[in-house]
Amino acid sequence: MKAPLFTDILEVSLLPFINASYPNSHRLMMDNDPKHSSRHAREFMLGKDIFWWKTPPESPDANPIENLWHEMKEYSRREVKPRTKDELVNGILQFWDTVDVQKCQKYIRHLRKVLPRIIELRGDATGY
Repeated sequence: MKAPLFTDILEVSLLPFINASYPNSHRLMMDNDPKHSSRHAREFMLGKDIFWWKTPPESPDANPIENLWHEMKEYSRREVKPRTKDELVNGILQFWDTVDVQKCQKYIRHLRKVLPRIIELRGDATGY
């Protein structure tokens, strides 16, 4: 995906969600994928007042969604054991049904544990 398509998705999906759900403040966490950190994306987010929390390039543990993806992959490997694309898709949907506010909060709270270590390591991966 290129940056213009990425910002189109933000325009159509993210902005309405932010405006409806978090009209007074928000934080958007993304990894350092080139489409996320491109000049085009940065200018778009600045122009739309999207508060983007930049994570260090070698710290996936500073991004809660990375931990969720890891859990989904482990669920797929251990529980679903897909052999076809349809089994994989169904397994992902099954896992997604387990994602609730408490699970998201758990991964966000995890930041309190890893952020001091990330600072200590000057942005390097902590291994958490």
